[in-house]
Amino acid sequence: MKKIVAFVLGILFLPSLVFSQTSVEINDSFYNQAQGWELRGLTGTLPQLRPYPVNVIKRILNDVIENGSEKDSEVAKAEYERIFEKPWSPYFKATGGAKLSNNKFDSESESKVNKDFHTEVGIGGDLVLHELASVGYKFGIYAQKNDFSEHSPLYTIMEEDSIFDPVDAGPLTAYLNWNMNLAVGNESVYGTGGMNRLGFGVFHGDGLALSDAGYHSANITFNATTEKWSYASAYETIGVTRNMGKEATDGNNWLESGKYLAFHALKWHAFDKFNLTYYENIIFGPYNNLSYISPAPYYAVQNIGGANDNLQMGLLFEIKPVKGLNWATDFFADDIELNEVLKFNFDTKLRFGFQTGLIYAPQDSVCSKVSFNYTAVMPYVYAHWQYDDANSGGFTGKTWNRQNYTNSGINIGSSLDPNSDKISLNATFKPARNLSVNLFGNFIRHANGAEDFSDDEAAEYMLAQPGTYATNGTLYMSQMFSRPDEDNGGHVDSAWEKLGFMTSDHKMYVAQFGANAEYTFARTKYGRFSLCAGYTFEYIRNNGVNNHIYRGGLPYYSKTEADGNVYYAENETSYGTKKYSLEDFKKTGYVQNAVKEARENWAKQLYDSVNNYVSLSMKYSY
Repeated sequence: MKKIVAFVLGILFLPSLVFSQTSVEINDSFYNQAQGWELRGLTGTLPQLRPYPVNVIKRILNDVIENGSEKDSEVAKAEYERIFEKPWSPYFKATGGAKLSNNKFDSESESKVNKDFHTEVGIGGDLVLHELASVGYKFGIYAQKNDFSEHSPLYTIMEEDSIFDPVDAGPLTAYLNWNMNLAVGNESVYGTGGMNRLGFGVFHGDGLALSDAGYHSANITFNATTEKWSYASAYETIGVTRNMGKEATDGNNWLESGKYLAFHALKWHAFDKFNLTYYENIIFGPYNNLSYISPAPYYAVQNIGGANDNLQMGLLFEIKPVKGLNWATDFFADDIELNEVLKFNFDTKLRFGFQTGLIYAPQDSVCSKVSFNYTAVMPYVYAHWQYDDANSGGFTGKTWNRQNYTNSGINIGSSLDPNSDKISLNATFKPARNLSVNLFGNFIRHANGAEDFSDDEAAEYMLAQPGTYATNGTLYMSQMFSRPDEDNGGHVDSAWEKLGFMTSDHKMYVAQFGANAEYTFARTKYGRFSLCAGYTFEYIRNNGVNNHIYRGGLPYYSKTEADGNVYYAENETSYGTKKYSLEDFKKTGYVQNAVKEARENWAKQLYDSVNNYVSLSMKYSY
């Protein structure tokens, strides 16, 4: 009976509904189809950055209509009609769903149902101003009953750009959900400016550098695509959070300005069967640095000002043995200890992301595209600390962080935490003209690097004031200790000198399987109507690995003696008979017992979860 109910309720968790503002909506279904058409040779090389301006979208669709099979041409004509039938289109969408959870602890289990409803109303479109100028826009009001994290699978990022400055609307919380950009240029060379999400790379939805799932930004981009070479660049203004993110302020005063990201990529595609892309991105602030707009290597540019910005580099290899098939490998280098690597010591500071997989787009098949890939994010990738000022090595959890790889607290790259890996399978089917079905599966592992801290390191975390450090294994976990009285912070040796990938005793395992279906009815004079249904199954073993292990705040007494040294004791009473240097105090039974208790309590709170997510959605656009 449960299987029948699940089947009737649908086959997905929250599908992507069609919009007509394709040139600003990065998650539009068009981009998934365009990748398949490029792999099959029906259109030329696609621009490196998504989304595309109107004239590029028209070129792609016209290429497919002209070069594709009868089925390809039919799909492209339907897409052309959907995207360009009107320069403006009011829309309304609503989604109702539920998360059915069963959490199993050591001696008991807990079941609960979390219902959800969210809706959006707005207007959007793609408007041609001139043969060399176009605008894409979406102005909407998004309202939700519950926070997205309360009813979504782990490591999923919401599609709406709505996280700040809400208004209460009865039982719902309402946000503005606006994006807009202006494109100037032709199909090969163009620039854009506006506010929208940006995506880069062949792995749509979860790339290592610029993920389509990331939060929107105010940005200026440039794209040039020739027969053998392509160049793309972006300059973004992004949101600042604190060293410990939103958690540091209990949800209040958690966003700040003065953080920027620059990105550029050079792609060589002189051969049909092989492409090579070199890319760089750099995060900096609080001051703007227009030198990063230049096409010069960021590695050289940042040295002009002292090399204090957060630089990453990447290589993307693509091998296309036959039409329709792409084997892609992306290597994202964050911080590499080259001296040790050259000595063939790989148990050292290797902070990189790695992604490899196959993307296949068969011809005239009910299956339009299949992708299978493996992603690994090493410990402390994306995680960068921020000192309180340039003259001190001190920081706290509340220090504004203009170095880590987030935009307004949302991952810019992969949605995975550091020290994680994932195997993903995704398949898109179109069994009928108006019906699309997506099947997917993920297997994820994650380990909390704080579990690998030495006893002395753990002791320093325990003695720190609460809220100074994150020890939850996320990108907010620093590789440094705060040293307010010194020029620089102190290295956490287990983080700075060891790789530490998946070496912890307790690992979190996540299995996710699901599907989505969307049926779009034929357009009438009253508009276009779509229905969607969805289901996702999720099993989490050792849920809670990504919680803090060492919260800090262990009571102690300290005093500076006449010799200038600071000595420590459990309390003021015991100080007269038992006083220690800091290093000796860390080794005392008092501190080590507290460390042991914190580790044991963290391990005891781990539990297993079985979650079922169901949703039903509708969308109307005129």
